[in-house]
Amino acid sequence: MNRIQILRLISIGAALLVGFWLPLRLIDIHLPWSVDVLLDLLISVASAVNIYLFFHTRERSWRKPKDWLSFGLFADLTCLLPLSLLEILIFQTQHKSLLLLNLLTVRHIWRIKSFLDEFHSLQPVVYRLVPIGLTMPLLVHLVACWWIGLGSGTAGPDPDHFVEYVRAIYWAFTTLTTVGYGDISAKTPPQMLLACCVQVLGVGVFGFVLSNVASLLSRVDAAREHHMDNLDRVETFMRSNRIPQELRTKVRTYYHYLWKNHRGYQDQSLLNDLPPKMQSELYFHINRAIIEKVSLFRNADREMLEDLMHELKPRIFSPGEKIFRAGEAGDALYFIHNGRVEILSGANELIAALEDGACFGEMALVSDKPRNATARAESFCHAYALSKESFNRVIVSYPLFRAHLEELAVNRGRHA
Repeated sequence: MNRIQILRLISIGAALLVGFWLPLRLIDIHLPWSVDVLLDLLISVASAVNIYLFFHTRERSWRKPKDWLSFGLFADLTCLLPLSLLEILIFQTQHKSLLLLNLLTVRHIWRIKSFLDEFHSLQPVVYRLVPIGLTMPLLVHLVACWWIGLGSGTAGPDPDHFVEYVRAIYWAFTTLTTVGYGDISAKTPPQMLLACCVQVLGVGVFGFVLSNVASLLSRVDAAREHHMDNLDRVETFMRSNRIPQELRTKVRTYYHYLWKNHRGYQDQSLLNDLPPKMQSELYFHINRAIIEKVSLFRNADREMLEDLMHELKPRIFSPGEKIFRAGEAGDALYFIHNGRVEILSGANELIAALEDGACFGEMALVSDKPRNATARAESFCHAYALSKESFNRVIVSYPLFRAHLEELAVNRGRHA
């Protein structure tokens, strides 16, 4: 983290500290005096940090008088004063009304969103869960302390501060979620007004939390939802067109394969929004182990390999499907991502069985001769195809490799 990020983290931490500690002070749940003064001094330090961030993270200058005209800046300047220490030095006692000013520091907890936005490596779920996880407990705590300050309703005060606080937390939860059970209720006008305000606030809070939780749950298994939507559409299509049951089973088997091996995504179209260079790097990372096994590319530059990766086209072959036949013009090299492919002679005899990581058909890139064998998928096979046209388009930019390729083609021609 850089300096500004560290200062923002201090600001957020101070907001949480004030939000949890100060309400307890205001309802006469005291820590030792020295701890209270230390915490108040920490608030002053955090306020100085907030003032620094006010001028350094926006287009403002402390030299311009108009930039000082801000309620937020005024609030931070007020919180800069060590109010607990001033109480003892000036009034020889502690005044709750003076400490209320420090609650203005709590507003900086909303910086958590902009703070998280600066960390691009975080998963999207973190951006939703962390703000809710910080603000909801703080809101319940503030409501509970306010309830205690007004007398705790029908439950009444309790000599044990912990028991009284737990009861108040219970009331705050049931009221904010608008399911209040009635075992603890308001009995004075101020308590009734607070209960009404909390219930109205609870409607918004409950709706906000519920919508976010529902959104998170739907994103947890978004791939399955995407797959099931596709499957529903395919089923509707097959029923409306009266597709035979045997063919329907084949189609369902294919979609089952997609879900089991690729979580329902059969291509990389979702990466199309990325810059070409970044797409090439991703494809290179995915297929590096495969392409390095091809002797043709053993001495190729990484940059050229990345460009070739961008030209790979995903193909899925069903069991028994012919990928190419003997005698056909060679037009592509194939890499097996997963699955099994049989190489057959012209007489339909098994020559080889290729599995994950293998490649075949590479002579199509360096020769115009027809295929001398047949390739057939033994099982569902996920492969990548590099067409001859794409290959020739890429190597134009790499004259050294093109010269090496021409030399290789000549040498193979002599031994043919």
